[in-house]
Amino acid sequence: MTLQFGLFDYLIIAVIYALAATALFFGWLWLRRWRSWRLVIVPVALVALIAPWADEVWIAWRFGQLCKDAGVHVYRKVETDGYYDATTTGWSKSEVVTDPRQITDYENSGFRFRERNTSVSGHAPGKISHLEKYPDGTWRITVIDRPMARYHHKFNDPRQEVPISLKIEKREQLVVDTETSEVIAREIGYNRYPSWVQKLWIDSFGSGLVQCPDPGKGPPREHLPTAAVKPLR
Repeated sequence: MTLQFGLFDYLIIAVIYALAATALFFGWLWLRRWRSWRLVIVPVALVALIAPWADEVWIAWRFGQLCKDAGVHVYRKVETDGYYDATTTGWSKSEVVTDPRQITDYENSGFRFRERNTSVSGHAPGKISHLEKYPDGTWRITVIDRPMARYHHKFNDPRQEVPISLKIEKREQLVVDTETSEVIAREIGYNRYPSWVQKLWIDSFGSGLVQCPDPGKGPPREHLPTAAVKPLR
């Protein structure tokens, strides 16, 4: 478990403790006429002591447990001519690809075809852009009604980032074999957001978002779909 508190957070907690101690001290003096009511000070003091830490400790512990399952999990690798990527949009109309840089990228990918959703602007939503290399060597885009590819790369939930715990979201992508309905690979990630103490100041500098796996740490990682879907040799 790794707490996200830094020096500034500890200073804020110190100020909170000082204010709480002052209020409790004067409350204790004010209740001297009603000694039985002084017992109320004890639970109030405990709440004041725990409050700055409670949600951060829970978020950090829960995030640490969830992150043990984060990353790319490939259950079966496949070789195929192409795949359907439902996580991106583009290619909104039928045409021949003429951009040399795009053609080079397509050639280097090793796949004969790829499919994506059409972009909403420029074409009715719900269509599929089918990009394919033809026998004459040209790459052409055709707008079709449904995917032709067997293997689909998609989000597990249309919301993409799903709240699953206090200040924690889950991100999950799948590669599905549509002929067998088998999930052959999944990629799991988590987002965590600041506790209430950090929220007192961190919004002025950014979101305070922490991700797992951390995209800025460790060696380059292979992601879906290409971690599981390979071009035919």
